[in-house]
Amino acid sequence: MSVDPWNVYSGNALAALSQISYNDCLFPLARTLKVTFFSTRDNEGNVAVSQDIEANISAFVRRIRQLAPRLNMVKMSGGPDPMERVDVTYHYFGSLTTQLVQFTSRIDISYGFGRAFHFLNADAIRNLTYLACKFELGGEQTVQLIRQNAPTLQYLHVAYRCVNISGIIQDADGSHVEYPRLETLEVNRGYDSRTPLRYTFDGAVPFPSLRRLVCVNEYPFGDDLVLFRGNAATLEFLQLTMTRELAITLPQSNIFTATSHPKLQCVILKLHPSMMPVNYADDPEIIRFMMDIAPDAAVRKISEWCVNQLPPPLLSLFSKHTSLQVLDLPGMSLSIWDAMTLIQSLPLLSDIHATVPTLDPMPDGVTARNVVTYVTSNYSPMGTRFRCWHFRGDISVRMKDKVKPFLLLALACPNFDYAAALDYEREKFAKLLEKTIDTAAYKKHAPRLRRLLPYRLE
Repeated sequence: MSVDPWNVYSGNALAALSQISYNDCLFPLARTLKVTFFSTRDNEGNVAVSQDIEANISAFVRRIRQLAPRLNMVKMSGGPDPMERVDVTYHYFGSLTTQLVQFTSRIDISYGFGRAFHFLNADAIRNLTYLACKFELGGEQTVQLIRQNAPTLQYLHVAYRCVNISGIIQDADGSHVEYPRLETLEVNRGYDSRTPLRYTFDGAVPFPSLRRLVCVNEYPFGDDLVLFRGNAATLEFLQLTMTRELAITLPQSNIFTATSHPKLQCVILKLHPSMMPVNYADDPEIIRFMMDIAPDAAVRKISEWCVNQLPPPLLSLFSKHTSLQVLDLPGMSLSIWDAMTLIQSLPLLSDIHATVPTLDPMPDGVTARNVVTYVTSNYSPMGTRFRCWHFRGDISVRMKDKVKPFLLLALACPNFDYAAALDYEREKFAKLLEKTIDTAAYKKHAPRLRRLLPYRLE
């Protein structure tokens, strides 16, 4: 549904709805209302000014509620032109949005609202279970809306940049705010070159039931690890961007130990740009800690690492994660030999997301002529659960050099049949696979190797 605020303010929208038969425009099962706001002016550029604006807004919202009586979520995007008259535009825009969301328990507010959100009557919006503020968070009005719904919220997404968000955890009197039912918290701190503010929340346990924690770009509260307090027994999903400060503070806190988070099953770690490229020789403790978080997690994604080689110490660290099923290393370059070592040591591993594995350096005595015999004699069979390698495009790697490592891996792993090339490479990759399989070195294994052909992805 697209809403032109000028037509709402002027009464035109209600008049149009009133001309439609109630039975012809009833949505009894509708749960979500998606609203996109456009201009508050008419086609001639006039702003609606009328003593009946508030009444028109209320009547319009009542009509929407009649047409969709079971609505429990409103998703809003767009907003008034910031150049329009603030005294008219923002006041009535706030009234309209407040009334639209007042009868729901779930609100999703996307980019485009800007300062208009400050004109919401936050005090009238209570008992929310879902709140997503996907715009530049700012002002006490927003913080008040979040804080006063703390007892009922189950999902909270907060995007911000140049503001202090400590108010969602501690009110103006210094009292701690608790979110007893919150299961998902997503905090997105936009790029800000300024030094993050320091926080102290002594004794605060704001999120005791948290199951999913996502911190995009930077951890929001400096060296105060308040987001991790009291939820070790419930946390299942963790996504963090590792700054150098966080990578030092977290290990020192002893929050994460081998047995501290029994339900944590997915860990996604990304290095902050200030930490790249990372070097194992320079930062062994930081990398070791990132590897050791949640050793029993089934999914581990170490995202956007600038590492040219996977050194032996890291291979040994990965081998501790015996429950690992999915490994995502998009920035790492693995040799096929390192990859097979990983697969051997991780019995449940089924998926790897990484660059194309390389054949070099070859083991002693192994050449292009005897490499097939070497793999079938020393590695086959292994990794019976392993089935999929998603590889990213790399223009520096010739296509013919992308094929043989996967063929060798298929010879070692009996169930590996999913070499997921990118769409633009798939046809060329398939042709080269077929051509290579027909060579003397691989032809005797052709029935097995043809299971890799990318047409299986269609």
